[in-house]
Amino acid sequence: MEKEDLLILSHLREDARKNLTKISKSTGIPISTIFDKLKKYEGDCIIKHTTMLDFAKLGYEVKVHIMIKVPKENREDLKEHLLKDSRINSVYRINNGYDFMVEAFFRNMKEVNDFSECLEKFKVKDAEEYFVLEEIKKEAFMSDPQTVGLL
Repeated sequence: MEKEDLLILSHLREDARKNLTKISKSTGIPISTIFDKLKKYEGDCIIKHTTMLDFAKLGYEVKVHIMIKVPKENREDLKEHLLKDSRINSVYRINNGYDFMVEAFFRNMKEVNDFSECLEKFKVKDAEEYFVLEEIKKEAFMSDPQTVGLL
């Protein structure tokens, strides 16, 4: 990917609602070129446009990352369960002794406990919960047009 492409994508990572005129003025790339490149990126390296929310302000005070190890024969069933649970923000397949890493949001600790108890039906071998106390840096990779050339 060319530096020009990375620069455009970096502006979008910084603010997905930034209009093409501002990106053009900042980069010196013609608006028509940016438009054409964006059409090419969509469905390719741009997976989806989204909004970042402050879940605590919406009543979801508890953010937890859970590492889960299950018997091989239960992996698909657990995966399907995790994909259907609306409190799950992200599910990752991982290694190093665990099968999944889950990022979830709950209103309170009772909901976390209820969720953990629900996992028992999948014969979970091990589950480690890591409660996020503070987000120090989030969604920052490639979001600074000033440093994109250093990548």
